[in-house]
Amino acid sequence: MCNYEFELPYPPSVNACWRVFRNRSILSERGREYRAEAIKAMQSQGLYEEGVSERLSVSLTLHPPTLRKYDIDNFCKASFDALSHAGFWIDDEQVDQLSVKKGEKVKGGKLVVKVTKL
Repeated sequence: MCNYEFELPYPPSVNACWRVFRNRSILSERGREYRAEAIKAMQSQGLYEEGVSERLSVSLTLHPPTLRKYDIDNFCKASFDALSHAGFWIDDEQVDQLSVKKGEKVKGGKLVVKVTKL
């Protein structure tokens, strides 16, 4: 029983999202662009500012834009941060279960997100 299922743009790797500047970690330009793209995608699907407050189980399916090899664990952070920033949930700390899998290559890439309230 999935409470929410939606698509987001293909996220950048955690390595591309954060930069060190003057001994501080800051969100990179690519990270800021992704956050804005994800929020726009959520708005178009009517999911902006849902404010989900329950404990959650999340399933992510990564559909990469290329056949290049990648580590699936590097793509959760940008997506979760975008969902938090958009107000979909209170905080990604609410996620008690996480499943991440590789999907088929699609033009432009995408991320399929399924969220279930526990």
